[in-house]
Amino acid sequence: MDDRIDALLADVEAMHASREIHARRGEFGDELAVHAAQRTLLERMRGTLGQPVQVVVADREISGTAVFLGDGIFVIAGVETVVVAIDSIREIRTRSRRHRYEPGALERLGMASALRRLAADHEEISLELAGDGGTIRGRSDMVAADYVEISGRIIPHRAIVLVRARTNPFA
Repeated sequence: MDDRIDALLADVEAMHASREIHARRGEFGDELAVHAAQRTLLERMRGTLGQPVQVVVADREISGTAVFLGDGIFVIAGVETVVVAIDSIREIRTRSRRHRYEPGALERLGMASALRRLAADHEEISLELAGDGGTIRGRSDMVAADYVEISGRIIPHRAIVLVRARTNPFA
């Protein structure tokens, strides 16, 4: 009889311990959900700097190391450097789970800054444009506040999906 009582008490204790663990997991899950709701994409992207990433833009994937996050741009270094307009990103894949909350000192620099730096180096670049705008190759003739002149064409910065170059403009 004592064995049955001991077994019953052990079973009740195990059930109680299981309920407590389950309750703590629920509280932890709620805490995680609240914490996650306060995070932003930019904080997650900052956390990927220095890490391998894959970014999907339109119908192509760009792979490399995240090297710079600026005002509306994400720079990935691989075989070539790619400056990606953040608004054009459909998906980001990374193994990093980090968020970084403080913006970098140069994070206010955007597409115009990247294009100016590449133009100053007389770097040949390739601009891929939104929609069916195609690709334009050449050297920048002029970089203005909101457009770039390249190969005899005036291209608004907002039309640029990505810029491919041999060098990192922010290195």
